[in-house]
Amino acid sequence: MPQVSEVARVEAAIKNKGVKELEWSLWYCRMRQSVASARPADVRYWRAVEEQVQSILVPPVETTVYPTRKKKANRGLGSGRVLGEDVPEQG
Repeated sequence: MPQVSEVARVEAAIKNKGVKELEWSLWYCRMRQSVASARPADVRYWRAVEEQVQSILVPPVETTVYPTRKKKANRGLGSGRVLGEDVPEQG
């Protein structure tokens, strides 16, 4: 069974990653979900395709991880015991 031309166009846009075609595909997916007579299975399919198109159009932002050094155990001020810390409170 040959595919519908719009479905093939959406799949080609996902494969080729052309911005204009991806924008059209995004519009088409949203339009197919908003059709009143759409079956729940069709809505789920077009929602999944929309997520694919959206992830290609707006890739996730990568967070920059900077190298860090481990802190030393005894770092100077404040590293000693506090007076009265070991004594349990009476009350």
